[in-house]
Amino acid sequence: MKNILLTIALTLFTLNVSANVFDLRSEGYTGRYCVGDTLSYNLDGEFVEKILVSAEGISRDGFIKVYADGNLIHNIGVPGYDPDYTFRVRQSVSNITLKFEETCSRILDMKIFTEGQTSSRDSHSFRGYGVEGWGTDVQSIVSEMAERSLLSGDDLWNNFLKPLQVLAIKYDAVAAVSGEGDVKAAYYALKLAKVIADKEDELLDNASRRQDMTNVRDLMQIKEDILEAYDVKSRNLDSEIQELSVYL
Repeated sequence: MKNILLTIALTLFTLNVSANVFDLRSEGYTGRYCVGDTLSYNLDGEFVEKILVSAEGISRDGFIKVYADGNLIHNIGVPGYDPDYTFRVRQSVSNITLKFEETCSRILDMKIFTEGQTSSRDSHSFRGYGVEGWGTDVQSIVSEMAERSLLSGDDLWNNFLKPLQVLAIKYDAVAAVSGEGDVKAAYYALKLAKVIADKEDELLDNASRRQDMTNVRDLMQIKEDILEAYDVKSRNLDSEIQELSVYL
């Protein structure tokens, strides 16, 4: 278990240095919150890229539910082995609210990252996701879904998330020195799309129970982005991947 958690921690998405940051710790929002308490922060419609929450439960297991404009976007299980929880939002938000359930929790730090003006995602995009960002975005999603998978005790990590993570890392390594036109980059990008497509129906069936709907939606969008970029139909993925493999 420790090794799995370490692997997940190492693959958390690196925070974009060009983003603007709302530092709630410096504004006095840290401290102890108990069952029924809320932490509310207004943003005036800012486009929120991701949120970092450092929290620890007090005395027993509990949850911190995170809402954006009233919609549940993340469910943090506390206490945990690692007090840092990073999750993506990627929408314009007027208010972020944390609700504390089942146990008191201590908020150690909290940062809200809004979209930077010159992010790589904007400068290398087809429809919102960057060619150079597919691997990084997938790794970020894997990290978020793996946390819930470990808490629920299901087999999603071994059967889907770990293989997807490996492919994302391989794609990133190739794309960093080539681009979408490279044969190897195309091969790993289409492999990413194939793994997502093969698991899509099961992910949709279980998304509500796991509270992974946003992550599943983003994976499906990345898959569609890849298919559009390489002009490949989902039904032809196997044959296209096979054709590319002979050039590797």
